Amino acid sequence: MQVPEIRLIRRLDCYDSWVHTATTTSSERAPRIAALIVFVGYLIYLGERSIVVAKGNISSLALIGTTFSNRRQLPSYLYQHHGNGYDGQFFLRLALDPFVLRLHAFGITLNGAFRDQRIVYPFLAWLISLGQHHWVPVTLVIVNLIAVTVIAYMGAKLAHNTAHPAMVGVLLGGYFGYTMSTGRDLAEPTAAAFLLVAMYLFEHDHLVFAGIAFAFAGLALETELIVPIALGLIWLLVLVRKRRSTMNPAVFLIPGLAALGFQGLLHVVLGKVAISGDLRGNLGIPVYSVLVGIVHHAHALSATNLIWFGQLVIIALFVVLAAMNLKSTEVPLYLKVAWGLMLILTLSLSGEVWNHSSYFRATDILWLTSVLIWSRSRPTHWWPAYLGYIATIVSVVPLLLFF
Repeated sequence: MQVPEIRLIRRLDCYDSWVHTATTTSSERAPRIAALIVFVGYLIYLGERSIVVAKGNISSLALIGTTFSNRRQLPSYLYQHHGNGYDGQFFLRLALDPFVLRLHAFGITLNGAFRDQRIVYPFLAWLISLGQHHWVPVTLVIVNLIAVTVIAYMGAKLAHNTAHPAMVGVLLGGYFGYTMSTGRDLAEPTAAAFLLVAMYLFEHDHLVFAGIAFAFAGLALETELIVPIALGLIWLLVLVRKRRSTMNPAVFLIPGLAALGFQGLLHVVLGKVAISGDLRGNLGIPVYSVLVGIVHHAHALSATNLIWFGQLVIIALFVVLAAMNLKSTEVPLYLKVAWGLMLILTLSLSGEVWNHSSYFRATDILWLTSVLIWSRSRPTHWWPAYLGYIATIVSVVPLLLFF
């Protein structure tokens, strides 16, 4: 016959075992839950935008403008808008054949050699289309739908030690900037998906594979190179202080060499330094362009400007929350350095970014790093996440009604 104390101890042991199992199961399910929520949300959003806004012609999402296209040379199944169009038209052009790097092809003219350096997103769309040109407008949407799902999944994986990893995954994948990107055939979601995969591989010591993923991220969008640059700076700092670093330099050398190699290829093919046009167009005087942008949007009261200010406030909130938690030992050093570098870059962006309502898609790395720093510092209050969700819902409304 068991004494009461022994029975009580065994019951407590069983309870602890059940709690541990339940917590582990919840942590394992969180990435799948986050991915499912984001996938369904974007599927509904992109479906409505393709059927209602684009009136069934999904190529309309790329916003091919008359300024950069010739109707007589443009494939008949592609819809042409009057005016300048938008950046998605250049990704669509490259997706029709990513091996044709010249500035003019298929009736569309690239507005700079820097467009060619962002090759991964159109290449994946071309790959899924199996080279069938008429499928490209569809595969561009599919690639981005997969990308935001991966962002949510990997975001939850990276936030595994937080109280609500699924909430973090949805917050990352549901960034309002990605609603603009997915709705207009842009590369930010694809680049960010590769970036988060690379960060996860790095944190689990798969450094060579992480370097390869960083390379894909950097060839999707050059801003993604911020993270491997941060890793390279840390490696140098450790080398200077200790004269020996345990980090495999492949994690930042692979993406660096890939970026330089592709720039060299573009120089041979086009006779131009592709990245130079990108730097001239997107960099300005630090802080000055931010202030000019604020004045510009405050000049007139409109729904677009109100949404812009709301988005700016939400981003600023998470930047402040990240700054307040930089001393947290739960946050890895590389994430802090990458956040700092991206903050400097964001404040240095030109009026081309700050004077237009592009849903801050160019600052998505600042968003990702800020949210991860905040969430991984084990916050006690989660109301900022709900504000992020509300900002996305409000931001989506105009995109459900207009191009």
